[in-house]
Amino acid sequence: MSIEQILFAAAETAKTGTAAAQQQPGMMSFLVPLLVVIVVMTFISGRSQRKQREKQKQMFDSIVKGTKVRTIGGFTGKVVEVGAESFMIELADKMPPVEIVKNAVAAVIDEKAAEEKK
Repeated sequence: MSIEQILFAAAETAKTGTAAAQQQPGMMSFLVPLLVVIVVMTFISGRSQRKQREKQKQMFDSIVKGTKVRTIGGFTGKVVEVGAESFMIELADKMPPVEIVKNAVAAVIDEKAAEEKK
């Protein structure tokens, strides 16, 4: 091998090294917008979950004695007693009331009773 061939090989190696170095900023310019999108989506998701929790809390606070509710299990009943963490609901006539936790209420069916009691 001559000195010219060695210098040519060294120059080619240097060119490929600089090409690899130039590709790294391209990768960083791709990752920064991706991270920004992830942060924004996380913020939006957390905000919507907070709104949903507030709406659910308002629904639980509006339930009073006589309100008709539907549970997450599909049962429909009338609230007989309101506790701190649970409700006593009457599912049918001649049947004793059943205690359910507040989180088991899926929807308020009879909002008129809740409004009249307030």
